[in-house]
Amino acid sequence: MAYDYFGLSIGALVIWGFVMASLMNIFFYVLAINKNLQTLSCSVILATSYGISDLSLSTQFHSSDFGVLLAYDVITIVCLLIARQILFKREKVQPVIVYCCLGLMINSALFLAMFVDSHLLGNYQPWGLWYFYSTTVNVIDLIMVGVVILNRDLLGIQLITRKLGRDKAAA
Repeated sequence: MAYDYFGLSIGALVIWGFVMASLMNIFFYVLAINKNLQTLSCSVILATSYGISDLSLSTQFHSSDFGVLLAYDVITIVCLLIARQILFKREKVQPVIVYCCLGLMINSALFLAMFVDSHLLGNYQPWGLWYFYSTTVNVIDLIMVGVVILNRDLLGIQLITRKLGRDKAAA
């Protein structure tokens, strides 16, 4: 079915985006255009994680694969946080770390919901959660690719949290 191939092509686009972002950040680092190691490490971790997870799953998707994807996202979050703590403890948190951790947490929650719905409850009829899952995971993945390339607060998440933090401190 054409819909199945569309999902595979979006996944390939996301992996390609992370690999290209990693190569770009390595290139920028070597040429001293941008020496941001947080962006470089985040892009390499994400490219590695998404590449390995894609290679480890078969094209015949099973409901248990949602659990595998959940595990990969949790491991990736842990790797990002360990890299942040060990390598960049004294540096300001870059938007790339915030967006990727937040995006992976949302994806993990959706993988868990789909795992429970399809594997544990045995629901194989598409309904609202399935459509929400497929749209949201793809949009978040594409936003993460954009943030890994640009390292900008595209949606204003850090700006909002800073303003909320100031408002609480003033009160």
